[in-house]
Amino acid sequence: AEELRGFLDTAVALAKEVGPAFKDGFWRKGQFASADDFAAEGKQGNIADCVTAVDCHIEKVLFSRLREIYPHHKFVGEETTAECGQVSITNDPTWIVDPVDGTNNFVHHFHFTGVSISLAINKEPVVGVIYLPILDELYTGVRGQGSFLNGQRLPLFNPPTLTTPTSLSQCMLVSEHGSSHDETLQSRMRSLTRLLLAKEHGGAGLESLRFAGAATSDMSLVAKGIAEIHWEIGLHAWDIAAASVIVTESGGAVFDGAGWWGLDMAEGEREPRPLNIWNRSIVSVRYIPDLPGQPGSGRELQRQLAKELLTHVEDIPCTPDGLH
Repeated sequence: AEELRGFLDTAVALAKEVGPAFKDGFWRKGQFASADDFAAEGKQGNIADCVTAVDCHIEKVLFSRLREIYPHHKFVGEETTAECGQVSITNDPTWIVDPVDGTNNFVHHFHFTGVSISLAINKEPVVGVIYLPILDELYTGVRGQGSFLNGQRLPLFNPPTLTTPTSLSQCMLVSEHGSSHDETLQSRMRSLTRLLLAKEHGGAGLESLRFAGAATSDMSLVAKGIAEIHWEIGLHAWDIAAASVIVTESGGAVFDGAGWWGLDMAEGEREPRPLNIWNRSIVSVRYIPDLPGQPGSGRELQRQLAKELLTHVEDIPCTPDGLH
């Protein structure tokens, strides 16, 4: 536990170190004052999935510092992986970094954007830091030690303010439409429409839907207890590694997000599977208080809500992030 706390302290210090460069890039000041210095470009020609000079600068700084401190650790970052392709994942301590999660938000001055730093051991995230510099929000989590926002334990609310939803009709969902504007977008829209449709029309009767534009921000809303549930397919390990620690340590739950709609599955097979951060899909559910006189019911309701969601959404096959 003490070793994990040391890793967390390192991640927090580095997130704060790159904060000024992040803010300069967001406001186009200082070293990123000119368009040439900022230079937003689309990845593989997709301007909806863009990278800036800020992404590359921050990732370079973070990995340089981490390699100095932990020379025998492994490293996975969004921009280096985008350049080099699929990486080999081992059980060794592995730092997983997204230098600017929500780059499209960043480019458009939309404040839900930040730095994500996680450490995985045996391929499982055990330390998570999300820093949203524009909002001045620092989320931290260590396996077995809870998660916090600016030092305040998560979730932010307690019963009865924090309710016990028993169906998606009582839930706010946070999700994303993704950066691919092709047939996968059509699949996402069908799934989201199915969730929003009233039950009498064959839907889940979801209460409301929100897009924040970044998985880390979406999942921070779940950890805080604001949104009940998050679902996304096609995202990457660096989008969710840190956030998965912060959600689970807030009392939330995370599951595989590959949907079951249209699949021929026996009822016994329709059970949410554990999350594998490398497989590019996720459902996360906030902490749910137990029903009166029913210890353990909150955990069961988390599974039920995930199951209800997965029943209504389609799978989108994605190439895993790493060879493992």
